[in-house]
Amino acid sequence: MNHQAINSCSLGFWNHGTTKTPDAEPEARRAELELRRDQTYQRSSDQLCYLLLGRDSNRTAMAELTHMIDNDVFLAFSTYATIVVLKMMLMSPMTAYFRFTRKCFANMEDTGMAKTPEDKKRMLRVDPDVERVRRCHQNDLENIIPFVVIGLLYTLTGPDLSTALLHFRVFVVSRLFHTVAYVLPLPQPSRGIAWMVGMGATFSMAYRVLSTTHL
Repeated sequence: MNHQAINSCSLGFWNHGTTKTPDAEPEARRAELELRRDQTYQRSSDQLCYLLLGRDSNRTAMAELTHMIDNDVFLAFSTYATIVVLKMMLMSPMTAYFRFTRKCFANMEDTGMAKTPEDKKRMLRVDPDVERVRRCHQNDLENIIPFVVIGLLYTLTGPDLSTALLHFRVFVVSRLFHTVAYVLPLPQPSRGIAWMVGMGATFSMAYRVLSTTHL
């Protein structure tokens, strides 16, 4: 509804509520009263029209949001995004596991299990296995967070379900394989290829977002 509709609504509201002033009132007093009534009814009718318009807009926004959530592409993205985010979160317990099994800690207060000061000092060291898991976790942060942000924007561009599933699945599989290749470890270039494949999927979605954006 445009401003013309609002003015029409306001005019109708004013015409309905206006009453005649008794003829006995002086002309100046009558004009002042009519002006006040005009302003009061105009404000009230404008508020009513804008309120009705606001409700219509809220209903439209809620309908669009519901449609987006029910969209198959968005549902698929939420599934695969949850998988990789959970995988990234599991890297923290894995780091803790390697620290306890290798008895390698970064802080003095974590060495409470040691019996002597010399044992505590020996636990404050850098272990290659722990650092490998930490680097893998860092790589997840650098790749999965951009995937979640760009992937969400990608779902708003209306891609085909099959194309979207291809992007999501390629990224998830590449990140899972990247973790296996990093932690075991597997010979290069296995880890590098997995990283490039996942990055390629994210860049492909970013290109789709930029190509459909009206600048």
